[in-house]
Amino acid sequence: MGHRTLESREFETLMHEITKTIKACRQIIASGQRGVLITVLSTQGSTYRRAGARAVISERGDCTGAISGGCIENDLRERADVWLEHAPPRVISYDATRPDDIVFGLGLGCRGTMQLLIEPFDAKRPPRIIDEFHWNGRRPVTWSTMLEGRALLTETIVPEPSLVIFGGGPDVAPVARIAEAVGWRVAVIRTRDVHPEEVAEKVDLGAFDAAVIMTHNYLYDMTLLSATLPSSIEYVGLLGPRSRGEELLAQIENLTPAMRAKMHSPIGLDLGADTPEEIALAIVAEVQAVLRQRSAAFLRDGDGSIHEIARAS
Repeated sequence: MGHRTLESREFETLMHEITKTIKACRQIIASGQRGVLITVLSTQGSTYRRAGARAVISERGDCTGAISGGCIENDLRERADVWLEHAPPRVISYDATRPDDIVFGLGLGCRGTMQLLIEPFDAKRPPRIIDEFHWNGRRPVTWSTMLEGRALLTETIVPEPSLVIFGGGPDVAPVARIAEAVGWRVAVIRTRDVHPEEVAEKVDLGAFDAAVIMTHNYLYDMTLLSATLPSSIEYVGLLGPRSRGEELLAQIENLTPAMRAKMHSPIGLDLGADTPEEIALAIVAEVQAVLRQRSAAFLRDGDGSIHEIARAS
């Protein structure tokens, strides 16, 4: 799905992973098929996904979502026929820590264990999630995965990141494409659609987690910084050299330490980027690191699990 230019207060919405899960369940039911909803309840050691990851497998073998690199899904497909014959929901485990894992038929690349909830469903017994899960605007949702009245997993599900890009040059499109590819909501605001002087009035900046300014116009950039830095947006990135960014910040009225801290100029991680696509990758990677409060360091240099939170210093 391609991005589109934002006009007034509308912006394109891409689909969150849990929304894809619900949609897949509904499509299976609407087609008269049966299916299996798989939810990762817990993990130990190295695993591809963590608790809260989901996948949906139809009786035809079609899979939506991912809980592994594909090996577990393939095994689940083989078992699905048995579970679909009116079998009740159940909890199963996969253990890839054993040295004889290859004998199990998977030979998993990750060396960890996963506990999964298996929920067979059809039109007469739809999964609870499709009727009871509801988004609450841009606020996180607390959701409990249940079995026989017991909460097996309680998680806080956060809406997908939302990025607004100000600019209309050819370097904007790669940023939008990469951000959309990782599932973000993306809006592109061109000067001819909403003039920078009107952004504070016409654009709901509170709907975005991050803003990237790429107008290549000094006065436009100053106006946009004046609008985005005081807003609730967590990340504001400015294209251009450090000296230009410092000059612009010096002209922002009532600039606070918090506003300066959210400003990223030069924009992007140090990836050796040169082409527009490489620069876009560096930008999106930096936004991801900031929003997830990660250091963006090499994983090989860290201690412990790669999924542990390593907050930037």
